[in-house]
This record gives sequence, C-alpha cells and structure tokens, in this order.
Amino acid sequence: MSGPVWKRLHQKGACDSCGETFDERYAVGTVFDFTFRPDSAYCTTCYARYGGRADELNPDAVGHIQAPRTLSRPNSVSDVE
Repeated sequence: MSGPVWKRLHQKGACDSCGETFDERYAVGTVFDFTFRPDSAYCTTCYARYGGRADELNPDAVGHIQAPRTLSRPNSVSDVE
C-alpha cells in the first residue's frame, strides 16, 4: 500500500473541483494490491492550480528532488586549464 499517488486517468468523468465533464482527468489516490484507487480527480485547469505538489506528473514540482548534475574529474592537466 502506498499513497498519495497522482495518475492521469484516460476515462470520462466529472472534475471534483469545478464539476465539468472531461475525457481525461488527473486523479490522486492510493495503490493497493497493484491497483490504483482514485480518491479525487481534477481537470487540467484545476490541476494546474494545485501545481507545486511533489508528483511525477509535474516535473517542476519534483525538480528539487532530482539528483544534482554529476561533476567530472579532470583527466589531465589540460582539463584544468
């Protein structure tokens, strides 16, 4: 069991925030027995308002979690100059 997990749902349904119906929504939920169980789902516009959460759908939100660039060591004296 894990959570919370964000996932893009490719199924028609209503946004939990604005109530409009969309073909694709972003859902937050939990994974239990390898099955995603959504707790709530949002349209693209409403999801943009929740940006900043650490999730795999928003690369800007997880930028601070990514490993820093690898620094290379100089191989010779000419690399240092």
